[in-house]
Amino acid sequence: MTDPTPNPDAPATAPAATPEPTAWASPNPQPMPAFLSAPEGPPPAPVLTPVRRSGGFGGGKVPGALVLVLAPVLAVVMFAGGVFAERTGALGTASRPVSTAAPTASSDGGTADLDLVNEAWKTIHDNYVDPQGLVDQEMAYGAIRGMTTAVGDEGHTSFLTAEEAKAAEQSLSGLFVGIGVQVSEDDDSRIQVSTVFPGTPAEEAGLKRGDHIVAVDGKTTDGETVDQTVSRVRGPEGEKVTLTIERADRADFDVTITRREFDLPLISWAMVPGTDVAMIRLEQFATGATDSLKLAITGAKAKGARSIVLDMRSNPGGYVNEAIGVASQFVGDGIVYQSFDRSGERKDGKVVPGGLATDFPIVVLANGDTASSAEIVTGAIQDAKRGKVVGEKTFGTGTVLGRFDLSDGSSMRIGVERWLTRGGRPIWHEGLDPDVKVVLAEDAQPLLPDALREMSASDFAAATDLQVKKAVELLTTGG
Repeated sequence: MTDPTPNPDAPATAPAATPEPTAWASPNPQPMPAFLSAPEGPPPAPVLTPVRRSGGFGGGKVPGALVLVLAPVLAVVMFAGGVFAERTGALGTASRPVSTAAPTASSDGGTADLDLVNEAWKTIHDNYVDPQGLVDQEMAYGAIRGMTTAVGDEGHTSFLTAEEAKAAEQSLSGLFVGIGVQVSEDDDSRIQVSTVFPGTPAEEAGLKRGDHIVAVDGKTTDGETVDQTVSRVRGPEGEKVTLTIERADRADFDVTITRREFDLPLISWAMVPGTDVAMIRLEQFATGATDSLKLAITGAKAKGARSIVLDMRSNPGGYVNEAIGVASQFVGDGIVYQSFDRSGERKDGKVVPGGLATDFPIVVLANGDTASSAEIVTGAIQDAKRGKVVGEKTFGTGTVLGRFDLSDGSSMRIGVERWLTRGGRPIWHEGLDPDVKVVLAEDAQPLLPDALREMSASDFAAATDLQVKKAVELLTTGG
């Protein structure tokens, strides 16, 4: 989700002379694809529908596609009830958003720049040495991706092929076909496993957090985006994929994994052994997240919980209505977030009365992959002074996404609104700072509720997840 909508028209330039076709030139110049033609009439209204990604733990920088689940992997993280929110936002640094008007058109109505794209298309077709190797759809998709990237709304405004769009839709249902990991880019732009989900083929194959995927089916991932790697890892149920894994202190090795369908619960929870603290982990803001959270809170209360650790580390976001519902369980009144469309009109997301834990002490866990809807909830709890945030600075999302389907089933996600926290804080490219900074070591084993259930108090004391331990300390000591 980014939004500065940086679309200034480039200065018009005189077209360069087209070189004479050589013997290898395409004998029949290709027509311009429809998407390169100047649009007629007003743009279509956005279809505000959801789409999402899955949670996990990761410390590396999040790519435009955000952290995804190698299943139906979401290359987009949304967060709205009909609108999505994504990872990288564009709220700027102003204390309040500035109205984003449509880009200024040039004297010819903006067609000069489009003509330049058409010119480039024709020049390639007339001059490329291997005309039979040109695939128009791939060129068109590449151009569209280039346009969405140039907007500057990293990780939000983006393009999905028909297959990617379908996968994104399916992922919000919580059912996946794949291997069961979440990946992100590390600081060196390498593909790194951020999370291995319990009960999945990846866990059974022995993959670990921090592993680097250096090749898929023998083809290197060097130079690929997360989206590109993910598209090669996912595939039909029952088929195999071979990953070449780089892991510290050992030689690279291959792992062959059979893809299968698995269910990724939205919520998991457990009592922290030896305490009256419940740890509730929210993986994503897919449909049903609020209802699942209510069940978890009710169950925790029945077990004697008197305070809650809300774990949203590496939560990529999802539907915005679910963000409102989740925040409303902890914040009793007021608004959850502020939203502004391109005309500057403000629309607040209001708290839904009747939350189940509005008087419970709470600590939120967040990290650099906490994004979108997860940041909305984190910011609301911080601004309402309902609890502290422990961990690391969040990703920094700033736009709400609208979905625009294209004629061949592919889709564009475009930032149609900008948002600020409940208290008016912009976070685009800045993120939200934790109240207590605790960095999870690379070799630390993140504690999940499934593991907590099997632990004794002494096991918990020996755990290496310092973020969870600090959150529990704050709740049990009143710090």
